[in-house]
Amino acid sequence: MDEIPVGHAPIKAAVTPDGRYVYVSNFGSSSLSVIDTTTRSVITTIHVSSGPWGVEVAPDGLRAYVACFGTDSVAVIDTATHTVTDTLTGLNKPIGLTVSPDGSRVYVASQGGSRVDVISTTSDTVIASVPVGTGTRNVAVTPDGTEVYVTEEGANSVSVIDTATLTVIATLSGFLLPRGVAVSPDGQRVYVTEYGGNSLDVIDTATHSVVDRVTGLPIPYGVAIRHDGLVAYVARDGDDSLSAIDLASNEIINTVPGFHAPSWPVITPDDLEIYVVNNGNETVSVLPTPAGVYHDEGPMSGGTPVDIIGEGLGNTTAVHFGCQPAASFTVVNDQEIVAISPRLATDVKIDVSLGQHTTRTVGHFYYLPDSVLSRISPTSGPLSGGGTLTVYGHGLITTTSVRFGDVAVTPSFVLDDRVTVTVPPATTAGPVPITLVTRSNSYGRATFTYVASPSITSVSPSTGSTAGGTPILTTGTELAFTQSVTIGGVAASFGVVSDTRIVAVTPPAASPGPADVTVTTTGGTATAPGAFLYT
Repeated sequence: MDEIPVGHAPIKAAVTPDGRYVYVSNFGSSSLSVIDTTTRSVITTIHVSSGPWGVEVAPDGLRAYVACFGTDSVAVIDTATHTVTDTLTGLNKPIGLTVSPDGSRVYVASQGGSRVDVISTTSDTVIASVPVGTGTRNVAVTPDGTEVYVTEEGANSVSVIDTATLTVIATLSGFLLPRGVAVSPDGQRVYVTEYGGNSLDVIDTATHSVVDRVTGLPIPYGVAIRHDGLVAYVARDGDDSLSAIDLASNEIINTVPGFHAPSWPVITPDDLEIYVVNNGNETVSVLPTPAGVYHDEGPMSGGTPVDIIGEGLGNTTAVHFGCQPAASFTVVNDQEIVAISPRLATDVKIDVSLGQHTTRTVGHFYYLPDSVLSRISPTSGPLSGGGTLTVYGHGLITTTSVRFGDVAVTPSFVLDDRVTVTVPPATTAGPVPITLVTRSNSYGRATFTYVASPSITSVSPSTGSTAGGTPILTTGTELAFTQSVTIGGVAASFGVVSDTRIVAVTPPAASPGPADVTVTTTGGTATAPGAFLYT
């Protein structure tokens, strides 16, 4: 593991999209160290205003942005010349920042103002400020640019900002000094380090709730996620180490010692090297991605892409899962192979053949029972969502989410033969596919139909005997999913003719007079007051 000397009191690092440079903020010396990743050396030092903390590179790689805590400003760096081209004012003790995926905005955690300031990169001015909890620390934006997550150490909370309206749409509580924050590449999960809670919390972005927690991380600081979304790396200030966490199982799979009060890791775009800022001895450590197999589990039917990380893999001639050869494999470079698991029925070790004579075990792969979706109940519901849906099948114990179309929802209850979830809301009526996301696979698909609220436009005939038995035709809209019809509060037998028509037979009435006609569907209830007159 190489160590590169940088400036005084380094805090955070950011890598350019091409992987060529790593920028390191030196809080104590008011500078940025620029590391050339090809030579692993500092090639220049950029002097900025007092107290640089957060640093991020724009998606196009042309600019870097630095939060300067001491001067309430953000420095703009030209990455071609490694010079400061502008200083943006109007912040209040800025500390963490992030750049939107399209590069049009910079979101800055202004700790002094308990807010997130929004900078337009077109005008290089603050265009909005969003009040949040006290002690704002770090920010991360989802890959689609629609939400920003803010850690708030003073309030022990995480706020979620809608970037379209620039308002807080959710506040999650129950943290203990939340500090680092990162979003998975698919945008389904947000990972937050609890500096005081010794854990990494997993937030579901669909429900804005904590769905899992990885413990055993002494004083975790920064967190970085591989670009393939398989592994997170957490800097552990408490014991000077770096942990690798499998994001499929949310388990620690490797811990590397030998750092010095590590504050923040950053991963190169090829996922092969990690740069870790050592606040304790003012260096940046460089280490290869810890060797291992990711994903290390999949269905017995095979077909799982497995990323094999190690050293000396460039002349690999074969990959075996147990006794069977991989379905296929590709040697990416000397440190990485991507193999496809074959169909097998037992847990196996993975061997690679190097050249003609050498074979070594590089990890293990675990085969999971195939998951099968057989049916769901109920099969329809209102646009507002909120009800409980149960998925039935077998091999469901490893379910991580249930998808309603493109919306992923974390289960509230999981057994091998059933999974329950809360139905999310929808904006339009109609069917959506229901699919399971498991750590194995999913077979079968069901359909859930969102139903708009019904309406009644007419009841014909509108009069009949108190003895009941009068056939009536009720017309309206959204009637196809009718569950019950009542006339005067008494259940009536009925039949659905179409989405706009229902036939029913009036029940007996105790006395003459007007009676309400009420239709209840899975989308809601409609009542026509006094629509039928008993005579």
